[in-house]
Amino acid sequence: MALVLAGCSIREDRTSCPCTVIVDFSQIDPTRFGETGLIAVNDGTMVLEDIIPAERYSDPYSFRVRRVSTAVDIFSGWPGGHVSGNGFTVSEGEQFPKLYLHSEHIDTGAESVLLTAGLHKSFCKVTICLKSWEGSPYSLSVTGNTCGYDYDGKTVCGAFEYSPVPDGDGICSVRIPRQCDSSLMLRITEDGDVLREFALGEYIEKSGYDWAAEDLEDVEVEIDYAKTDIVFKVNGWQTTVSFDVII
Repeated sequence: MALVLAGCSIREDRTSCPCTVIVDFSQIDPTRFGETGLIAVNDGTMVLEDIIPAERYSDPYSFRVRRVSTAVDIFSGWPGGHVSGNGFTVSEGEQFPKLYLHSEHIDTGAESVLLTAGLHKSFCKVTICLKSWEGSPYSLSVTGNTCGYDYDGKTVCGAFEYSPVPDGDGICSVRIPRQCDSSLMLRITEDGDVLREFALGEYIEKSGYDWAAEDLEDVEVEIDYAKTDIVFKVNGWQTTVSFDVII
């Protein structure tokens, strides 16, 4: 019995020890992304915010967190690289940044965990081509119910509004985040009065556009007032809707 006891050991309770998170940045293209941001949110509180330059992508990056629910966000293209307490969200009047994002909830129950960093296009550029627009006194606005992402990478419901200004050829664009519904609207106004509304989100949805794709594709919309038609083009899909001229 003495020999048996001598050969035994009591395992140390390590549940209170932190978990080491090792992040592999080697899969990120340094020519496209000169630097990458990283934040860690531990049990609802941001515990780490850092910027990793491209020259460090080949080196292992690690940090330690408590063994509770932890979300890690790896991103590029966010203005200033600093993320506010509201997550990756914008206010009314702002278009969405060129955000590339990888959000992941990690299991911190072990002593260490490996996370491979990847960046995914998390914005959609909607290009609007307005034919017969030369000299038109009207204004455009794009509105919706999604203003960005939270720390878990989920869409955040909130008012979105941006007013793109067409150039001399009647072309303008607006960047929007991944959408949680089909509420996106294109409004044409004059002196604050709405002259016409287009259910932009519904047409994008009918095209088969995949808002759940890892990398969001861009959208092209063409409006021709001379023909009283609106032509929606989404990556090869097209539909034409006729309406009566009221402007």
